[in-house]
Amino acid sequence: MKHYTLLKKILLPLTSLGLLIGLVSFAFIFNAHLNNIETQAQEETQKLSNLLITAKTLVSEHVFSSMALLKQYGSLEGPPNINGTTQILGMDVPNLQFGDTPQTGSTLLVDSVTRIGSGTATIFVKRGGQFLRISTNVKKADGTNAFGTELDPFGKAIVALQKNQAYFGVVDILGESYLSRYEPMQDNHGNLIGAWYVGYKLDFNAIDQAIRQWGFLKKGFVAITDGHGNIRFLTNGLTRLEAETALKDSQHRWTKVTRQVPEWDFQINIVYPTSEAYWSALGALSPLMIITFILTLVVLIAIVSGLQRFVLNPLGGDPETAKHLLMRIESGDFAEDQTTAAPDSLIANMLKMRRRLREMVSQLQANASRLKVSSSVFDHAHDAIFITDTQGHIIQCNPSFSVITGYAQPEVMGKTPQQLGIAYQQPDLFQSLYDSQHGFQEWQGEVWNRHQQGHEYLVELELSPVLNQAGEFQHYVGLFSDITRAKEQQNMLEHLAYHDVLTQLPNRVLFSSRLQQALHEAESQSTLVAICYIDLDDFKIVNDQYGHEYGDRLLMQLAARLNGLLKPQDTLARLGGDEFAMLLCGLRTANEYARLLKKLLTAIEKPFKVDKFKFSISASIGYTLYPIDRNPPDTLLRHADHAMYHAKTHGGHQCHLFDLASAQQSQQQQALLKDLLHGIQNNHIRLVFQPQVCMQSGEIFCFEALLRWQHPVRGLLYPNDFLTAVEHTNLIVDIGNWVIEESLRQLSEWQSQGLDTQVSVNIAAQHLMHKQFPERLADLFKKYAMIKPQQLHIEITESAAISDFARVNRVIQQCQALGVAFSIDDFGSGYSSLIYLRRLPVNIIKIDQSFIHNMLSDQEDMAVIRGVITLCRDFGRKVVAEGVEKAEQAQILAELGCDYAQGFGISRGIPGHKVIEWTSKHNPFKF
Repeated sequence: MKHYTLLKKILLPLTSLGLLIGLVSFAFIFNAHLNNIETQAQEETQKLSNLLITAKTLVSEHVFSSMALLKQYGSLEGPPNINGTTQILGMDVPNLQFGDTPQTGSTLLVDSVTRIGSGTATIFVKRGGQFLRISTNVKKADGTNAFGTELDPFGKAIVALQKNQAYFGVVDILGESYLSRYEPMQDNHGNLIGAWYVGYKLDFNAIDQAIRQWGFLKKGFVAITDGHGNIRFLTNGLTRLEAETALKDSQHRWTKVTRQVPEWDFQINIVYPTSEAYWSALGALSPLMIITFILTLVVLIAIVSGLQRFVLNPLGGDPETAKHLLMRIESGDFAEDQTTAAPDSLIANMLKMRRRLREMVSQLQANASRLKVSSSVFDHAHDAIFITDTQGHIIQCNPSFSVITGYAQPEVMGKTPQQLGIAYQQPDLFQSLYDSQHGFQEWQGEVWNRHQQGHEYLVELELSPVLNQAGEFQHYVGLFSDITRAKEQQNMLEHLAYHDVLTQLPNRVLFSSRLQQALHEAESQSTLVAICYIDLDDFKIVNDQYGHEYGDRLLMQLAARLNGLLKPQDTLARLGGDEFAMLLCGLRTANEYARLLKKLLTAIEKPFKVDKFKFSISASIGYTLYPIDRNPPDTLLRHADHAMYHAKTHGGHQCHLFDLASAQQSQQQQALLKDLLHGIQNNHIRLVFQPQVCMQSGEIFCFEALLRWQHPVRGLLYPNDFLTAVEHTNLIVDIGNWVIEESLRQLSEWQSQGLDTQVSVNIAAQHLMHKQFPERLADLFKKYAMIKPQQLHIEITESAAISDFARVNRVIQQCQALGVAFSIDDFGSGYSSLIYLRRLPVNIIKIDQSFIHNMLSDQEDMAVIRGVITLCRDFGRKVVAEGVEKAEQAQILAELGCDYAQGFGISRGIPGHKVIEWTSKHNPFKF
C-alpha cells in the first residue's frame, strides 16, 4: 500500500509533469525554430538586396562621369538654343543647336561620350509636353538609332524633367533596362528646351547566375519580380509556371518572405515548403528530446531505487522538494535558490548537477555566441583577412583573401605573406615587425601586392598583433582591401580637373598655377617669361567643311607637334575651341622669344594629315613679356589676348608683342565689332542702290549696292565709318557674302516685277582671296536660278588687285568662267599702273570721284580723266565716272567718250523697294 501511495504521489506526478514540460518545451522550441527559419530567409533577402544595390552603385560611377563628359563636350560647341524648326522622320521638331551647330540627327556628340565610357547617350528636345530623341545612340529593335522616338510620357523621368529637376534610377527604354540619369537642358534665358541623358544597359548576367545558384532549405527557391509582378530572376530547378503557382499559393503549402528593393523597383521573394520547415524544426528537437528523456529516466531510476529500498533518508529531504527541484532542472531553470540537503544525498547531488549544468550551459552559450559572431564577420567580410602564427606563417584566411590574391585556401596555409606577394616591394616589412626591439607594433599603410597570376594591385594594409592574457605575442592579424580601381579613378578625376579632355593639355586652371610659379622663378633668376595667346586662323572652315571629328583630330596633332618643340619647363594649354595659351621660360631677351615664336608659327603651318585629307593652317600669336610687363597673371594673359587680336586683325599669320597703344586700338575695334555683330543680328544693316546710266542714251545700265548701318547711337553710318575695322577679319567675309546674296535676292525680286537690270557689289580683298569664293558664287547662282551670272558685277579696289596679283588674276578668271563681270573701283586714287590695266581681265574701270569733283576747275584732273578714258578705249575696257553731280560734268564726259556715269547728279542711294518706281520715272535719264 505504501508502494502505491509513493507511486501515486511521487512517481506518477513526476512522470506526468516531465511529459508536460517536454511537450511545452517541444512546442516552444518548435515555434522558435520556425521563426529562426523565417529570420534566416529575411537575412537572405537582405543579402540579395545588398547585391542588387551594389550592382547599381558600380554602374552609377559610369553614369555620373559620362554625364559630365556629355555636358562638357556640348559646352565646347556653345550654349544650347532653339533656332526655328527642323524635321526628323517626317515630323517638325524645334531646331536644337549648341552654339551654331544643329544637333538633330547627329550622333557625333553622343558617340564621343560612349566611345570613352561605353553605354548610351541621348539629347532630347522639348516639343510641347513631349521630349523627343534628336541625337542618340540608343538602338531600336531593328538595330537603327532611335531618332524621333518619345520619352515614356508615363515614366518617372519625365515627371522630374517637367519640374526642371534631374532624375536618376533604373528605367525601361525601348524594352531594355538601363541605369539612367536625365538632366534638364536650359537656354540662356533659363527656359527648359530639352534634356541630357546618359544610361548604361544593365548587365543582369552576373546577378542571374548568382540567383540561379541561390536556394533555401532543400526545396525552397528565390524569385525576384519587377514592378509589374513579372519574374526577372529565378533559382535553378523549377519552371517559371511552378514558381508563379507557389508565389500565388493561398492554401499555406508554401511560406513566402519578401523584401522590396525601391532602387530597382524589384521585390525579392524567398519561398519554401511549409512542411519542410516543420520537418527541419522536428529534426532540431531530437537532441533535446533525448537529453530530456535521459534526465527523466535518471530521476525515475533514482526514485524507483529509493522506493524499492523504502529508504527516504538517501533522498536528502522532502519528496516535494526533490520533485520541484527536478521540475526546474527539466524546464531548463538552473538558477540558484535556498534549497539545501544532507551531504551525499540525492537532493545534494541534484543540486551539484544543477550547478554544473548551469555553468556548462552558460559557457556553451557564451562560446557559441562569440563563435557565431566571429565566424560570420570572418567569412562574410569583403576585406581580405589573414592570421599568422608566432613565426609569421599564415594559419587562417577568409574567402575574400583567396578572391583578392588569387591563391586558394589550401595554397595559403603555412606560407608567409611575402611568399603570397603581399607587400612584395617591401620585402623586409614583416620581418621588421617580428624583430621589433620595441615590442610588436601595429602597422598601416598602402602597399603593392602581386596577384597569383602576376599582375600588381594596390591595397590598404593593416597589421595588428594579438596578445594573450599574460601579454605574450600569439598572432598577427592582417586585413587589406584592393583600392587599385579607386586610386585610378581618383587619379583620373584629378587629371580631368586640370587637363583638357580632347588634347590632354593643361587647362586654364593648371595654366594659371604654372604661370604663378613661373613669375616667381623669373623674379628669382632674373629671366624673362613669355605669356602667349594663340588663335588658329580660319579653323572654323575645317569644322564646317569636314566636321568636328576631323577638327578635333587636327587639334590633337597640333598639340602634340607644339609640345614636341617646347622645353620641359614650358607649358602649352588649351583654353577652349581653337585657342591656346603658352608659357615660355628661361630666355633672357625679347629677340630670343621672337625667334622662338616664328619657329613655332612655321611648325604650325606645316601640313597636317588626318586620314586621307591634308590640312594647312596658320595662327595668330600675341604675347607679352614679364617683368617688362609687370602686372598680375590675369592681366598678363589678357594683354597677350589683346596682342593676339591685333595680329589677327592685321592679316593673321604673325606674332605681335603687346603694347598699350595697340591694346587701346584693339579695344576700340572690339567694341565696334561687337556693335556691328549686334547690328547684323538685329537687321540694322541694309542696302541701298545707286543707278549707273549710259552717257549716250540715258538708259539705266546697272545699280551699285551700297551698304548702310543705322547705328542706334551714332545714327546712319557709311561703309568708310566701320568696314575698315573689320576688313582684316573673318567678319568681312560674312558681310560680303550677305551683300552678294541680298543683292541677288533683290535682283530676282525686281525681275519678277518686270525690271531686267544688273547689280554691282564691292568686295574686300580678304573676301576675294578666300579660297571658297568662286564655289560660294556658284552655289548662290544655283539658289537664284532665274538670275544670269552676267547680271552680277563685282567691284574690287586697286589695292586688292595688286596685293597678290597672280592669285587675284586666277580668282577673276574662275568667276568670269561663270559669267560674272569685274570692275576696278576708285581707279587713279592708288598705285594705278598700266601693267595692271593691261594684264587684269577686268571689264570696267571706274574713275575715282576725286578727279570728277575738280574736273571743271583743275586741268590736271581733266588730263587724268582724258588719259584714263583714252587708255580704256585702247584696251577695250568700259569706263564709269563716279561722283557726277552737274550737267556740265556729264556733257564733257560724254564728249570725251566716257561710257557710264554715277553720282548724286543722277540719284542718291535708293532703297530696294523704291527702285522700280524711280526707274519708271527716269528711264531713260536726262541730265
